[in-house]
Amino acid sequence: MCGGCGGGTAFDGWRPWSSGLMWYLLLPEGRTVAYTENGYRGELIEESSSVVRLQNTYDAVRDLALTPAESRKFILRMLEEAPCDPAT
Repeated sequence: MCGGCGGGTAFDGWRPWSSGLMWYLLLPEGRTVAYTENGYRGELIEESSSVVRLQNTYDAVRDLALTPAESRKFILRMLEEAPCDPAT
């Protein structure tokens, strides 16, 4: 299983999705760990309670996301509504 997201839920003093990637790795023994990476560091998170918190946050953000069709409609609407002065 793999997940990545940009967002902003505080986790242990930093925001895991603010400027990086996150992967969930299902290990052969059945345990799940998380790996986070940004422009400054990478971190393997093995503590199960921390991994569960990250997964729950990721799930909550994913549940709020628009579908691809809804995203397209939203972007097109924003483009139509955006002020556009051809002279600039």
